Amino acid sequence: MNTYGGGPSEEDYARLPEDLLADLLSAAPAVADTVENLLGPALEMRDQLREAALDLGLIEQWQGGRPLTLAAVDGGFAVERTVAVDIALSVAVGVEGFAPEGRGWQWDDNQHSFAQHVLVHDVHNERLARAGMVIQELDVIADTPHELRIFDGSHLTPVIQLNSALASRSSDVRSRVLELANQHSLVDAFAAFTSESRIIAMPKYNSSRTICEALADEVGKPIPGDDRYLTSLILNGGEYVVPERVPADPWRQLHIKHHDDATDEEKALANKLHEALEPLQSRELYVIYFRPTDSSTAYRIEVKPGRAEDSDRVNDLLASIAFQLTTPFVQEPYPQYLADVMAKSVGLGIKALQNAAQLHLTRQSPQLAQSVVHSYRTEGK
Repeated sequence: MNTYGGGPSEEDYARLPEDLLADLLSAAPAVADTVENLLGPALEMRDQLREAALDLGLIEQWQGGRPLTLAAVDGGFAVERTVAVDIALSVAVGVEGFAPEGRGWQWDDNQHSFAQHVLVHDVHNERLARAGMVIQELDVIADTPHELRIFDGSHLTPVIQLNSALASRSSDVRSRVLELANQHSLVDAFAAFTSESRIIAMPKYNSSRTICEALADEVGKPIPGDDRYLTSLILNGGEYVVPERVPADPWRQLHIKHHDDATDEEKALANKLHEALEPLQSRELYVIYFRPTDSSTAYRIEVKPGRAEDSDRVNDLLASIAFQLTTPFVQEPYPQYLADVMAKSVGLGIKALQNAAQLHLTRQSPQLAQSVVHSYRTEGK
C-alpha cells in the first residue's frame, strides 16, 4: 500500500518560511540523539543477542534453492476533494519479476486495474477508495499464474480495509463496495489470499516485537525497536530466522462485520469474507525474517504453512527473493519495488482524470466545470 505521491501540484510549489526551516534544521541533533538513545542499546548488545538467538535455535543458514517465477502486486488510492464533489480513484498494479534461467515470461505486459467514483462530500469516502484498492489488488494477485506472488503489505491490511468499508455508516460507500466485490470476484480472491501457499506478503513497515521479547527474556534486558530492526542486526548475510507462527494477538481477533443497516447482500458479503478469514484467525500463517546479504536489511515474509513447514520450499522461497534483488540501493525485490513506484503515481492519475473531466464539462456544461477545478486537498496512499 502506498503513500500518496504524484507530479507537480499546488502543494509542490509551497515553501516553508525560511525562519521555520532554520528552526527545524536546528532540531536535527536532538533527533539524532533520540535515535541513538532509542536504538543504540540493541546495537551495543548485538553479539549477545545473536548468541542468544543461536542458543534458542532461531537462526538458520540459507542452503540455496531454485528461483521460482514471481510477480508482485501493489495498489494505491487518492481522494480529490473539490468544491462540489469528491473524486475517488483506486488502482492496483501487478509486475512480473525477472524470469529464472530457462523459464519464459508469464505475462505479455504488466497487469492493472482501476476504479473511479464521484461522490458527495463524506469523510467515509476514503474507506471506499481504500477498499477499492484492496479489492483490485486481491483480484490481480488471485489471477496471477506465477509460482510465487508477493502482496506488498501484511495479510492484516485487506482485512482492516474491507471491515472498515463494510461497517461504514454510508450506504453509498457500502453499495459501491458491494458492486466492486461482485465485479472482481472478491469472495474467491480473498479466500485464495488467506489460504493459497503461492501468495506471500512482504510488509515494509511492521511493529511486531515477538523476537525482541523472546530475546529480552533470554538476556534479561529490554530490547528497543522491532523485529525487523533486530533481525537486521543479528543476522549475517544468507541467514534467516526459522519460520515462526504468528501470535494470537491480533490474529485471533480478526473479523469482518457489516453495518447494522446493511442490506441483505451486504450482510452476506461480510459473512462470507468473515468465514474466509478462518485460516488467519487460526494462525495458519508463519513469519520468516531473511537477510540475503550483509549489505541488505532483513525482510519480513509472511507465508502459509504449506511452504513454511517444508525446508526445501523455504529455500526455494528465499532463492526467489534473493534472485529479484538488483542493487543495494533498492531495498526490496525488483517487481515489488516497481509495482510500488507505479502505484504511487495514483496522484498523477487523479489529477489527469480531474483535468480531463473539467475539459469535458467546459464543452458541455461550462457552469459545472468550476465544480471539479478547485480542490481543497488531495488525500491518498
